[in-house]
Amino acid sequence: MARASLDGTHLRAVRDEDADGLIALIGAAYAEHDGCVLDLPGIDADLTAPASTAAARGGRWWVLEQHGVIVGSVGAGPVDQHGILELKRWYLTAALRGRGLGARLVTRVETHAAALGATTVELWSDSRFATAHERYDQLGYHDTGARRELHDPSDTTEFHFRKDLVPDDSVPPVYLDGPYGEEEVIARELPDGNVLRGTVDGCRYVLEVDHAWRPRRVLVIAGTDSTTLTSDGLGRWWQGGAPVPELAGCTDIGLELSPTAVQFPIRRLGLQTGEGEDVRLAQLPHPLAAAEPTSSRFDRTGVRSYRQHLDGAHLDIEVDQHGLPVQVGTRWRRREVAGAT
Repeated sequence: MARASLDGTHLRAVRDEDADGLIALIGAAYAEHDGCVLDLPGIDADLTAPASTAAARGGRWWVLEQHGVIVGSVGAGPVDQHGILELKRWYLTAALRGRGLGARLVTRVETHAAALGATTVELWSDSRFATAHERYDQLGYHDTGARRELHDPSDTTEFHFRKDLVPDDSVPPVYLDGPYGEEEVIARELPDGNVLRGTVDGCRYVLEVDHAWRPRRVLVIAGTDSTTLTSDGLGRWWQGGAPVPELAGCTDIGLELSPTAVQFPIRRLGLQTGEGEDVRLAQLPHPLAAAEPTSSRFDRTGVRSYRQHLDGAHLDIEVDQHGLPVQVGTRWRRREVAGAT
């Protein structure tokens, strides 16, 4: 769900127009400590466009709102190649501390991280935030002893904390046979979206969408090389944090390597039988190739069947109750495996 009730507050995805509220929240938290000040437009520049910043880096950011006022914040970076996700911008207004809300914000990030396949959550915290450090310890984060200097106006030294996550193997994979061999896919719900993690032909991919099935992050790894695309779900795209203007307006992702991404427009559009809609794909023709804007169309032809028009041809698609492909044209078909669904 996009919004969740937390003791009279609402947790929702951050928006760029939350900038003033976040600056007020975090500025007040800094003011509780001698010499700690906001650095705008320096290292705190992410506060001026929080949604765009989170989208560009492939992370997520949520705010806690009460009566129209932002009273809390927590964010997450993407999972790195070592399975580590960084918890970011965890703040709660002083009046609401001690009620368990801070822990519930951290749980949001940990649940998100585990579903993405992360094995560790880490965070960096100002050396002056001693009370917060005690709370980190209570929540299972240990001080690794690593330190870093930010060389900012506050003369900040940060302490490094981390927590290992318990693996969640409760969701079994599904398998597809296709032109690139056997494909293994795990579909997981996120607290605020969904993710597909797959392996095929020596490549790994991660496709993350928000609660409205709009793309947020695409990662394809082939050997030691990788391609990462991120989106705000509204048609803006980034690669390595840099805008990709040629993909402007693309609402979905397409992979030549795998048909699993067809789930997202199918779920988002909610078409009735006989209805259709045109979409723009950020299409990856090869695992490490540049994405290309591509026109496509989806028509619903039955209860769980669709037709995708792409590159002058069409593919007939059958999906299961979760929207995952059972068969796509004559190229991909679900393979039943004992213990898999």
